[in-house]
Amino acid sequence: MAALTQVDAIYPSGRAIPENILRLYLYFTAPMGEADILPHISLVRADGLVIDDAFLENRFDLWSPDRTRLTLLFDPARVKTGLEAHEALGRALIAGESYELRVDTGAADAQGCPLAAPFSHSYVAVASDVEPPDPRDWAFDTPQADTIEPLRIVLGSSHDHASMAFRIQVWRDGERLPGRVELGTDETAWIFTPRRAWATERHEIRIEEELEDLAGNRPGQLFDQPVGVELPMPQLSLSFLPGQS
Repeated sequence: MAALTQVDAIYPSGRAIPENILRLYLYFTAPMGEADILPHISLVRADGLVIDDAFLENRFDLWSPDRTRLTLLFDPARVKTGLEAHEALGRALIAGESYELRVDTGAADAQGCPLAAPFSHSYVAVASDVEPPDPRDWAFDTPQADTIEPLRIVLGSSHDHASMAFRIQVWRDGERLPGRVELGTDETAWIFTPRRAWATERHEIRIEEELEDLAGNRPGQLFDQPVGVELPMPQLSLSFLPGQS
């Protein structure tokens, strides 16, 4: 049987990621097999050094139910400061260094076939992200009423793409509006196109507390939050009134 399955996408899709990033995601064009895939995935520094134990090994892989999306979770014990693993090994990524994520063809799909081609994606690590998402800093242009112009919200920094898809919603009159969600370049913008034309009524943008940026920070909460430090809960609702031509 010919090898046809390959890596279709990776997230974050951009090149710059914080050194305290929590997850990467790989999407495949077909369901993957049950065998452990981590031996076929490597994180390689620009000088050729393979970063050992970068990703958390589980008794079960972090697959989507259809086994086409794999979540690569950086070991949280290495990401968080003050923990034994962090002190002993440090983070897998160091700001200023370049890295390449590689997937070799030995990774088998659900039919037992190897990947059709190897995959790689380059990143450069930047300084740790220690600022929680704050919707008050977001910017958006109000769409016109009686149109299906998209609502584009600029978040200001890259966010976890899976979180963005579900944790931001548009509501009106107590009902969630149906529509299509797209993500802007490097997952820095959330774009919503309604299924029906915007009404000349006030709309609400609801943000769930579980919305995460690349470092796992949430509104009002840092993934690596110092003990005893409490952050104020930001505004989790924004409103707008579609404009008139």
